[in-house]
Amino acid sequence: MRYDPSLQIEECEHVYPPHEDSLLLLEVIEVERGEALLEMGSATGIISVHCAASGAVVTAADVNPHAVSCTRKNAERNGLEIETVHSDLFLDVPGKFDVIIINPPYLPVEERGDMEASWAGGEDGTGVLERFLIDAPPHLNDGGRIYVLMSSLMRAASLSCVLTQYHRERLGSRKLFFEELWVERLTLPSSKASARSPP
Repeated sequence: MRYDPSLQIEECEHVYPPHEDSLLLLEVIEVERGEALLEMGSATGIISVHCAASGAVVTAADVNPHAVSCTRKNAERNGLEIETVHSDLFLDVPGKFDVIIINPPYLPVEERGDMEASWAGGEDGTGVLERFLIDAPPHLNDGGRIYVLMSSLMRAASLSCVLTQYHRERLGSRKLFFEELWVERLTLPSSKASARSPP
């Protein structure tokens, strides 16, 4: 999938705007028309809108109510149907999905607030992602896959235990002057083969 400049994405107050991490995710995500897709932490909805425009059936969830509203407005702005949910990770997200996408807060800081929730990942930068990875399997359809953005600022050792249940495949990466970002495609052991099959 590529960034489509014809799609109208407006930034909103108190919502994390698109950056290099969002664009990197867009470069590597592959979705089939009709697939059930969840974006966890949708912010402006840039990724959800692109996936919906590609034919996916999209649910967008965010703990920040401003982000939920922003995603909904950007979907409407582009004439797309996206189900938006205000939820702390999977707490209020129903159903199972073929694709789940997350760009988690990964800065190793402890901060509170709607905007801060988009970047503050706790002491190790992995707090939110660890919770997500533990809770994700029951929400993934057989053969499903998870796209997750990771950063060199995260303490890798903190993730090692929860990542052992997944088959990991590293996709695109981007080096910035202070960190490296990359995306991994995760599948559960029973669906390793589908992780390598083009959608």
